[in-house]
Amino acid sequence: MDVEHPQIGKTLSNSTSTAFSPVPFPGNTRQQQQENLDLSECPIRLEERENFNQINEDEIRKSLLVEAKRRKCWNSKAIEKMVFEEIVHNCCYHYVLESFTETRSTADAVQPSSSTMSNSSALVRIRSFEESGSAVDISTNSLTSKINNPTITKTLFSADFGHNPWDFDVKPDDDFVNQIKILEMPNSQRLSTCHTCKGEALIHCFHCRGLGTDKCTYCRGTGMKAGVAHPALYTHPMIGTFSGDNRKSVGGGISSSNRGFPFSGTAMIKPALLGSQRDKPYAAGTPVHFMAKAGLPPPGIGQHDLCIFCHGRGIRDCQHCKGQGKKCCLACGGNGQVRIFTKLKVAFAVECSDFYTPCEMPDHLLRQANGQLIFTETRPYVHPIRKHKIKEINEVSKHFCAAHLKRLLDSCRVLKQRHCIERIMVAKVRFKLGSKCGRFFVFGDQRLCYIPKESISSNCSLM
Repeated sequence: MDVEHPQIGKTLSNSTSTAFSPVPFPGNTRQQQQENLDLSECPIRLEERENFNQINEDEIRKSLLVEAKRRKCWNSKAIEKMVFEEIVHNCCYHYVLESFTETRSTADAVQPSSSTMSNSSALVRIRSFEESGSAVDISTNSLTSKINNPTITKTLFSADFGHNPWDFDVKPDDDFVNQIKILEMPNSQRLSTCHTCKGEALIHCFHCRGLGTDKCTYCRGTGMKAGVAHPALYTHPMIGTFSGDNRKSVGGGISSSNRGFPFSGTAMIKPALLGSQRDKPYAAGTPVHFMAKAGLPPPGIGQHDLCIFCHGRGIRDCQHCKGQGKKCCLACGGNGQVRIFTKLKVAFAVECSDFYTPCEMPDHLLRQANGQLIFTETRPYVHPIRKHKIKEINEVSKHFCAAHLKRLLDSCRVLKQRHCIERIMVAKVRFKLGSKCGRFFVFGDQRLCYIPKESISSNCSLM
């Protein structure tokens, strides 16, 4: 049963590549398939008018001149001298059968969600009961008070209602146009704890290893604007009382083989200082470290010598977590919960089969030509054509109609079918130019020209 839901018309904007599982149309039972096949056996008659406009000689010469210039066969003077010995008009019929189909597939999707789930009431129209003008409101407050029809009540309160992707009606934008819609299936969402952050809404920052600080890239962890540590910072005897990592004692002080180089190991200290630098960590061997140990600024170093970004600390807050050591979980958007729902992929496709009656011209050239439309019909299931003067058209129409239904009804839903017959005018011209003879064709409403290779090679001396 098809239901039209306003939420289903909302296309997902952030749809990613997802493996969808196809869902067969439940209405294609064996009995209905046999009825559709029997329906395709009901042929229709086609009456065609015999009068059609023939291609005159002036149009033939103009078309030949355009094609000869393009292929560099003859010049205009040679075409004027050319004698048309015979012009035979014929018709090539083009039969086309198109089936507009719909296939549906589903896939589970996860998106960040707020702490509350929005359950807005919606007006659902069941197409089976739209003809009687009845509309059903499925909001919880007015459901029992407005439904008096026991059939509708049984349908809405059924356990399977709304779980089948084919329960909802999705309209295509245009008929007989390939298009794909990725929608959210109504009543399929649920909230769940985020598996990435385990419901904590925060995750460990891997850029700073959870410390909240990172080495200052401007001063390379030295705290100096010049990017090189001052000698007073690692030669003062009081600095040697703290054993930093990757350091060795030099003359009673400390030194580091990695000091002054980016991304080197840096010992970080978190003391209790006064003023604006209170409780802010700093790196070992920096001006702030010297002030913490010696109690006075380094000799010969002023405020203008310190790094303008870390202010002599050698480290600064991590840009990814803003100094917190943890950052917001992207999977749940910082809510600790995710919204799990079912994505519905509706694919509208056109299955086309065509046939050209035998002609002396190749089919790929006939596809470029436009003809006169002598018959067209659009129905849910079209009937084969019979009583056409070309028996091959009748046989092909019967074969195409049965083959489309047999092939498509097992995998998709056939919305509409249409078939048409197009008549393409073809003029076969036999010409003589000097002592050479040949032939060419003019066809279609555009008056296209086709010159076989043998006609060009036999007249190459007259180019």
